[in-house]
Amino acid sequence: MISVESILLADGPALSSEIARKLVAQGSSADVARQRISRAGPNVRRLKGLVFPRNARFLYHAKHEGTEHYWTALSRDIREASPAYGPALAALQARDGVVPLDQFAIISGSPIRQQGQVSSETVLQRLEAVHLIERGEMQGVGPVVALRADGYLGRPNFKRLRARLVVEKMLLLALRDWARRLGVASYDKIEIRGDADRLPTFGTFNWDLCGPSYMVPMVRRQKDGPPKPGFLVGDVIAGSAVDEHAIAAFIRKFSLSSYLKNLPPFMPVLMADGYTQAAFNLGRSHGLMLATPKNLFGRDVAVGLATLLETLNKAAAVAVANPEVIGELFDKLSSIDGADRNLRGSLFELVVGHVVQARFGGSIDINHLLRFDTFKAEIDVRRVVAGEVWIYECKGYQPDHMIDAPEVEAWLTEKVPGIYSATKAEDRFNSSTVHFEFWTSGGFTDAAIAALTAARDRTKRYVIGWRAGKEVRSELAKLSPSGMTAMFDQHFLKHPIAVFDRRHDGVGALADLNIDATVPADLSEPFLPPLPKRPSRQEIRAEVEAAMAYERAPPTALAAE
Repeated sequence: MISVESILLADGPALSSEIARKLVAQGSSADVARQRISRAGPNVRRLKGLVFPRNARFLYHAKHEGTEHYWTALSRDIREASPAYGPALAALQARDGVVPLDQFAIISGSPIRQQGQVSSETVLQRLEAVHLIERGEMQGVGPVVALRADGYLGRPNFKRLRARLVVEKMLLLALRDWARRLGVASYDKIEIRGDADRLPTFGTFNWDLCGPSYMVPMVRRQKDGPPKPGFLVGDVIAGSAVDEHAIAAFIRKFSLSSYLKNLPPFMPVLMADGYTQAAFNLGRSHGLMLATPKNLFGRDVAVGLATLLETLNKAAAVAVANPEVIGELFDKLSSIDGADRNLRGSLFELVVGHVVQARFGGSIDINHLLRFDTFKAEIDVRRVVAGEVWIYECKGYQPDHMIDAPEVEAWLTEKVPGIYSATKAEDRFNSSTVHFEFWTSGGFTDAAIAALTAARDRTKRYVIGWRAGKEVRSELAKLSPSGMTAMFDQHFLKHPIAVFDRRHDGVGALADLNIDATVPADLSEPFLPPLPKRPSRQEIRAEVEAAMAYERAPPTALAAE
């Protein structure tokens, strides 16, 4: 009679329920099949840390442990048999295999806490226990969750993570703007991921976007009391088309939320670049709104978002070969409320990369991740030229923003020494002169300049410099005409706030108005100006008589006045 070991060797790893089915097909009873599995021998191993529905266990032969056969079978059985772990794993794969740690609670498809359900934190711990995923740290992002599985389920794309997060922020801003304009949700009550310390929450789940809705199908009227709103909730995925496995996590959030009796009505929206036919049919069968940037915001915005992702993903190449795309991105995405200020930081790095390479030569890297012993850092722009390494810290703020001393001192004490040591540790740079420069599209306070000057004068191992927005613009102006100077003026130096301040001394003008900006101590009191004193009857009569006398006056008398 065929043994459990021989089945695993022939067919590969499988769930105990599948092995039992095969044994029964060979003539064993169900009880005998269970006994044979439990006594299968030392070469038949059971996966620890992850239990499947109906107490099924994942079985594999010792020869298969850690092989592609093992990981492929494990991911298959998780996807097909586990309603909690499969969608979470597929959702992570759909996001380049890596997300910030706090966002795993959004993408996993499992609740924060709900009776009878596995929580998102438990899903994370159990997938980590079987080495399908792992936690790590990424400079500039913080704690992350990434695919592991020895790479057999795909390699996490760390280089694209930052770019994808920027694009997803644009998607959320655009989705919030759409909801505001149509009145789908309350204008100033829509929360989006990243705008506050806590994640948007509705029911027992975290979402990328959440806001109360008073639309007729959503709101619930009460006899005694204000109306109870429904909610608009949504998630976004940038950079890939979603298949039926990845969409399952969003469907699970909707389904489990629908089971809660006291939860108000809600409208779920999933935003992605596209959907496979199977994913589209599955989502629509559950009544979900499946949106794409093109069908919700129009072609220009969709093209702008796709271009933004590729531009940030290939920042150095774009900065050198096609810097004009920076202005095009601002133009295409300008219709999104808040896009300008959210793009300014990322695109300023491209501006700096372009100007330093075009003006001074060499090769450049943008958003270069650096590790040396326990030190980790992200270099905004690095330029390498014969015998020299230039490290640029880039801060693309609004033009009226002033870099203050604490920000400069943090850079000088926390980043510069570590980056210097890591750079000199590389054989190709051990004899190079290292330069550090702080570039901003805004300006520096006197205290910040004093701190930079003192550091420059006392430091001998490396060179320190800085450039404010006007100096960056001056370097751009020295290049051959390419439209970059006009773009920098429009989006960095000639922001409406800065223009007002320069032309009208905005701060001084506001101070001269003597506006009373005090707020009542008791915030429960209405903050309204006092009503004018009501005139007496005598004052009213006097005003009427004066007006009538004016009307009766002859034209010559009016001219004399």
